[in-house]
Amino acid sequence: MNSKRILIVEDDKMLCTVFQMFLQELNYETVAIVRTGADAIAACKSYQDIDVVLMDIHLDGDIDGVETARRISDELKAPVLFITGDNSPETIKSATLDNVYGFMTKPVYKRNLGVAIEFACEKYKNTRKNQ
Repeated sequence: MNSKRILIVEDDKMLCTVFQMFLQELNYETVAIVRTGADAIAACKSYQDIDVVLMDIHLDGDIDGVETARRISDELKAPVLFITGDNSPETIKSATLDNVYGFMTKPVYKRNLGVAIEFACEKYKNTRKNQ
């Protein structure tokens, strides 16, 4: 696997630590960890070469993960991989945006996270190539 640059958007500090550890073990670089949608949008503007955004759906602050992903898509064109503990039909339906390249439910396992990141990157690359 190539080294990929990952933004973590998660409001649970313990999960952030686990995700960061998994990413390091998978040879990915964590560019930033943020807790709110507004901070995620700002981070995407600061780090233009993010390969994947790991996005929780329920975030601290005024903007949830789905709206954050929508704004990232509209402004920044970065692929999003949702990671959430909420697998309700309403949540899944709301998460089907053009820039969403995966949906994982918690708990997240390292190997599955690596597969999901690689899938998201390849799908995003192929989508952009075909546009």
